[in-house]
Amino acid sequence: MLVFKDLTVKVGGRELLSRVSGEVISGKVRALVAPNGSGKTTLMKALIASDGIGISGGVSADGVPIAEAASYRKLVFYVPGDASILYPLLTVRENLEMVKRCWGSSEKIERLAERCRIDSFLNKRVRFLSLGMRQQAALTAAYLTGARYLLLDEPMNALDPTNLEVNSEIVRTLCANGTGVLMSSHILGNVDDLADDVLFIKDGKLVSDPGARRGSAAAYKELFG
Repeated sequence: MLVFKDLTVKVGGRELLSRVSGEVISGKVRALVAPNGSGKTTLMKALIASDGIGISGGVSADGVPIAEAASYRKLVFYVPGDASILYPLLTVRENLEMVKRCWGSSEKIERLAERCRIDSFLNKRVRFLSLGMRQQAALTAAYLTGARYLLLDEPMNALDPTNLEVNSEIVRTLCANGTGVLMSSHILGNVDDLADDVLFIKDGKLVSDPGARRGSAAAYKELFG
């Protein structure tokens, strides 16, 4: 499991999350839902010890503490919603080749690209792609890592319905093979289709669905109006 316990998170001296605890379980998708500015991205960045994020409390992945950075980061991979993990001056293929080398993946890039429906722009530079195409490429890079835990921050918001379903199915397959996923999203229908459970952030705390899985839209309305 990826576990965080009594985690307090500060940005620029401002406390955004206070003593929150939770876990990402292998083989499960946990959704993270809240209004903009509530701390979804901040929590995910805290779980990779991103620069500029101050944390106190415990974080570990499969027993490896976050302080053991090299070993921890082999287990956890974060994908920001703006696809900024990609180098814009490189082609999609070049980005994926770099990820493959860094993570020691044996996956065939062409086969994965076809599965993820990015083969038509594999040789285009990232800077010339639409946001939706960049998101597809960034998700492909995440799948290529083989990381045990994926932190997906608004990963599908710019995808059309077909590519949303393609990537949802890939996430389901990864989970069936033991990957744990924490995914933030504003697409509440996709949350209900994909997630095993939902966490909400309210007033700097994590809360579960107050209505026993009636649907994330109903729970969101109850919590945030």
